[in-house]
Amino acid sequence: MMRFKNNKNNYSDADAELMQRSLDSAIRQLDDQDISDDEINTLARFVRAAFIIGNRDVESMARFAVKAVLIRRKSRAKR
Repeated sequence: MMRFKNNKNNYSDADAELMQRSLDSAIRQLDDQDISDDEINTLARFVRAAFIIGNRDVESMARFAVKAVLIRRKSRAKR
């Protein structure tokens, strides 16, 4: 599913593909763990945030998004 390529976004095909590759990488990095749709949405938001601030490295954006999900998990586990 292409999350970044739709009529609501103004991303070029190249930008949408770059973010999608990053999201796919982030999902693969969490594949050994139970990942929910909510977490996939969180990954997508953080990939987009990294892109917006100028990051264009697929793996760097993926790591940024994965760290965000892991921090959220840890925070929720403490509650």
